[in-house]
Amino acid sequence: MKTIMILAASAALIGGAAVAQQGQRQGQAGMQHGQMAMQDYMKSMQDMHQKMMSAHDADPDRAFALKMIAHHQGGIDMARIVQQHGDDAEIKQMAQKGADMQRKEIAELQSWLDRHGGRTPRP
Repeated sequence: MKTIMILAASAALIGGAAVAQQGQRQGQAGMQHGQMAMQDYMKSMQDMHQKMMSAHDADPDRAFALKMIAHHQGGIDMARIVQQHGDDAEIKQMAQKGADMQRKEIAELQSWLDRHGGRTPRP
């Protein structure tokens, strides 16, 4: 009986250590995955910021439309990142809905620009 208890305790310790190692590996993989997502978010936000800052136009209405197109594209890019790196189905669904809305906004802004001098910024 004592031998069985010692074997059971040993098995539990070995099994616990294996589970802990597996959890640690998964945690490290999750951290690496999170770091990749963070890098992608940072790149997309820097790109959005650069495009918004360079969307100059002499007309403030046109400048707004041009800058908002870049802003909405940034939202689409961020939605793509959570689709790629995220785990939660609900947030992925929200991201998809948001991206669809951003695309609609971009189309409306582009249509407005087409009616007001075109999509090319004017100094």
